[in-house]
Amino acid sequence: MKENNKLRGTRKIAVSYQTALGILLVALIVMFGLIQPVFFHPDVLFDSTSIVGEIGIMALAMTFIITTGGIDLSVGYILQLAAIIFGVALKNSGSLALAIVAALVSGTLCGLLNGLIISKTKIPPLVTTLATMNLYRGISFIIAGTNSYTGFPEGFKKISTYLVFGTVPIQFFYFIFLFVFFHLVYAHGRLGRNLKGIGFNENVLTFSGIRTKNTLLFIYTLCGLMCAVASLIYLGRLSSAKTSMGNDLNLQVITAVVLGGTSVVGGVGSVVGTLIGVLIIGVLRKGFTLINFSGNIFNFTLGLILIVALIVFAVLEERKKTSKRKLGGSAMKKAGEAPPNAEGKGGGRPV
Repeated sequence: MKENNKLRGTRKIAVSYQTALGILLVALIVMFGLIQPVFFHPDVLFDSTSIVGEIGIMALAMTFIITTGGIDLSVGYILQLAAIIFGVALKNSGSLALAIVAALVSGTLCGLLNGLIISKTKIPPLVTTLATMNLYRGISFIIAGTNSYTGFPEGFKKISTYLVFGTVPIQFFYFIFLFVFFHLVYAHGRLGRNLKGIGFNENVLTFSGIRTKNTLLFIYTLCGLMCAVASLIYLGRLSSAKTSMGNDLNLQVITAVVLGGTSVVGGVGSVVGTLIGVLIIGVLRKGFTLINFSGNIFNFTLGLILIVALIVFAVLEERKKTSKRKLGGSAMKKAGEAPPNAEGKGGGRPV
């Protein structure tokens, strides 16, 4: 009975947090609309969802990773390298299909390298991906230098510039399609349970016969693939591949995931929360652009949001630990007060 009450309390906290995120999203829309009434125009409002094609898709995969207690600092630079590979392949071969395959393969290989190092060694994900971040960035500069690759086919550009119903960016629908898949796997699939288990205690899962190392290898490889997919959408929107792209995406992706309710210590997460977090970042970016705030102010705001989200989660975790200690103390007290058994001894476990 107490366990059920405890689970209900945890679920209540999660629901209230996501509700608060939804209220924050609406409040931001209203605030920017009052400052700049044009923000309420459907074309402008839906344009804020255009970033979910790159930020959102990477954030879905990052949710899996952070749930295990890991992190991937290289996502922006995997996107960058995949975009450069796409530009080089298209320029040298003239084949759009070959360029797309090259970009997808390169991103997947980058994720695979991250996964191999993290799953097969004791090197922490933070250190591993900090190193590979610079590795991938260096490869991009070696290949492209200061050059940029343009002249993409018009048909390719439409994967990011087409407006559904003349208003909604098509990349929003890419994101929603992937969101449904990731949410079902995370909330109802065996993989989702394993990810949370790894975040709580990887050793317990290992002793239970679950191949946690294979799971880690898979999710980092998947993240690399999602970065490559995001790079194609990004290229369709910007029509240019260069080494400056993706430099500021790490902060946005991680902020969306943590703001959405995924704990950086692992074991707890929410793909639905990530969706709301991505939309909040999209609204902030569009709103700041309309009121002529610089990119530095946007990055400052994201950093502030990330800090606040971390503090909130630290407070919630401490409250949960305190609640568990109180429940444990009450249970022990009642066990000591249990009626004596047939032999006249207390009702507790025999010594």
